[in-house]
Amino acid sequence: MSSVYQKRGTWYARVKEGTGAWRSHATTATTKTEAKRLAQDMERRAERQRFGLDPLPSESTRTLGQLCEWWLDERCPAPSREGERSRLTLHVLKTPLASLPLPQVTAAAVDARLREMERDDAAPASVNKLRAVLHTVFSRAVKARLWTGANPLEGVEPRRVPRRAYDTLRAEEVAQLLPHVPDDWRAFFAAAVYTGMRKGELCGLQKRDVDLARGFIVVGRSYERDTTKGGHTDAIPVAPGLVPWLEGAMESREELVFPWPDGRMRSPGTDPQKILRTALARAGLVIGYDHTCRRCSSRGTPNVERHADAERRRCPACGMALWPRPLPRKLRFHDLRHTTATLLLRNGIDAHRVQRILRHKNVRTTLDTYGHLDVEDLRAAMATLPGGAMDVASAPLGRAAGTLETGPLVTRLLPAASHATPSSATAATGQRKAPGNHVVTGGSNWSGKTDLNRRPSPWQGDALPLSYSRKEGREYEVARRGFIEGGRQGCQGPWAGR
Repeated sequence: MSSVYQKRGTWYARVKEGTGAWRSHATTATTKTEAKRLAQDMERRAERQRFGLDPLPSESTRTLGQLCEWWLDERCPAPSREGERSRLTLHVLKTPLASLPLPQVTAAAVDARLREMERDDAAPASVNKLRAVLHTVFSRAVKARLWTGANPLEGVEPRRVPRRAYDTLRAEEVAQLLPHVPDDWRAFFAAAVYTGMRKGELCGLQKRDVDLARGFIVVGRSYERDTTKGGHTDAIPVAPGLVPWLEGAMESREELVFPWPDGRMRSPGTDPQKILRTALARAGLVIGYDHTCRRCSSRGTPNVERHADAERRRCPACGMALWPRPLPRKLRFHDLRHTTATLLLRNGIDAHRVQRILRHKNVRTTLDTYGHLDVEDLRAAMATLPGGAMDVASAPLGRAAGTLETGPLVTRLLPAASHATPSSATAATGQRKAPGNHVVTGGSNWSGKTDLNRRPSPWQGDALPLSYSRKEGREYEVARRGFIEGGRQGCQGPWAGR
């Protein structure tokens, strides 16, 4: 049975904890009644812990930094260890959060660190990734009995990641790009576009995995690991355009298809992004050019002009020739894989076959992530609209239709549309010009009047179950009103009792 007492102005609650030990807890209660209520809550929580319904509070003296080090050394998958160590070192191990004891690592403390990352312009996907890693760290610690409390990351809300449209290359741009790639990288880039393989899969590709005679490639390893990101081995066909590149790469004596010139494997630290940006600039696949005056820059008054071309221009301040600097498109090397999927989908290949080529487990991943269809792919759909539909819809009311052609869509939306002018339309259809720019329709039944959809009157023949006459309809109306006002005794005539 819990109890409360006051000491030096502070109310304490003495409760038997889930471990069976009695302990006093200082509370924030200002009255004895509040202290009793808090003590009862603590007692109920301790009782649930004794019955195994809630986990016991951990007495661990480990810090979050030590737990992260244990996970990196003991539980982190080997292919991801280097990247996750870099992530945790930057965002956790070098911050005050790493020195917190595990019982003090709460959802609020972790969320505060994530908000700091957001203030430092970290992307929502990066914030969510750190949250997922820390969640995994605590989950593995619970299974290893290093932590017996609740997972604090359960109370941290993930950030909303906006969907981005990746930039990809068109078919003619691929042919424009490859000649500007260095010789020792050209076949590597061509294979990335023609197969959709990842960087690690290309670096670890061996000659025994390539069968040019039967025209397929076995994708089953990434770098030095005998497994891919998806954890499975697949065979993909060799595109005819890739055969010359593969034949040239297979002539070397090395075991690898795309090694360094000295025969070594390209390491995970290899950055083809710089090669791609340089090739894009040389191929003219840019978003524009920054024209800079070097003389003004050296004097501390830089003059930079952005233009769509690299034409020769002069500085308006000093007259010196401006130096154009290309601004390459923001493509990553992984976007070449996006290019493969987009080109296949754009050429009418169904999503399920594209999924098998990219080796995704779910076809939805293929459509949502790699189907970057741009506005040009929608132009053909928009072209199916009948001619003149947009002109008629956008014309102000009462303006002459002129010689616009009325297609099926116009006929369906505007049944009374005609080639007549307002004056002739008034004579033909009974329309009259109202004040302002509105036309009042007299005899047309397609107008937007509010009474057009009303139920027909009872005396109308088509409103009755049988073809009653107009006189009988009036008798029915009189009888109905009398029934409502005075009861059944007020119902007279042939409709009485009905």
